Amino acid sequence: MNEALEDYEIHDISHVEKDLLEPLGTKSKFWYSSNGDEFLFKSVESNNGIRFGEDWAEKIACELAHLLGLPHAHYELATYNNKRGVITKNFISERGEQLMLGNELLETFIVSEDGNNPNIQYVDDVYKIMTNTVINKPIGFSSLKEIKSASEFFVGYLMFDALISNQDRHNENWGTIITVKGIKHLAPSYDHGASLARNISDEVRHNRLTSNDRGQQVTQFVLKAKSWFLNRETRSRIKLLDAFNEYALMEQEAAKSWLKILKELDDEKVYHLISRVPEVLMSQVSKDFTFKLIQCNKSNLLALNF
Repeated sequence: MNEALEDYEIHDISHVEKDLLEPLGTKSKFWYSSNGDEFLFKSVESNNGIRFGEDWAEKIACELAHLLGLPHAHYELATYNNKRGVITKNFISERGEQLMLGNELLETFIVSEDGNNPNIQYVDDVYKIMTNTVINKPIGFSSLKEIKSASEFFVGYLMFDALISNQDRHNENWGTIITVKGIKHLAPSYDHGASLARNISDEVRHNRLTSNDRGQQVTQFVLKAKSWFLNRETRSRIKLLDAFNEYALMEQEAAKSWLKILKELDDEKVYHLISRVPEVLMSQVSKDFTFKLIQCNKSNLLALNF
């Protein structure tokens, strides 16, 4: 797996003019126009400091989603006035289309059950929204075997979260696109920067890769990753694997199809897409750890029975 490949380009957009600051989230973001299209620049800088690794995590997740055929926003590495980040083209492609976020879709459930707590989401509530409200698959993406509806695609999103240890699919990180005719479609998967354990140090990565202590190894580390779905009784966040498994029990045929796609995922291709991140952004130990993390998560997903 040592074949050298061309690094991903880091696009310098220092010349662009900001059109509009993006208010959602904690990161420094702004919209700009290029050749008639709208793009969003997301910096690794935030109100709480610099989040190193969010750029390469977003890029790797994007390329991995492409390999799986999972609907996703496309991301490129970028800099703006020496600030690291990523750029992504607006996936609202038609004038008059609107993006409605999960928190708005969940509003009735949230108010009735939890006193308007903005972070509340339960797996079965989201399933009801996908099957009764959103209904339609993402715009521009073809149906797959046993994967045709919004719900059948969304269970793939949850599998993907478990694969990349994405702990940030809160209720503003999924939604529906409403067309000019009022038809709702599942939005593509987006905002994966808080994945792949991008926030741990290289020292910790090295120790987990080389440790003889089973409890410190990557195989155990990945099992700790939590979703933003809650347990109804304890109100605590459930694990990523449990969130996928719980939804998969309601969409078994689609979940099995997604797992078949995952099983056929070529490990060498995964390693290569990780290796293409420029060394100035991601060290070799980070790449080795990231590959191992994905391998462990893949193994855990394929071991599920439902």
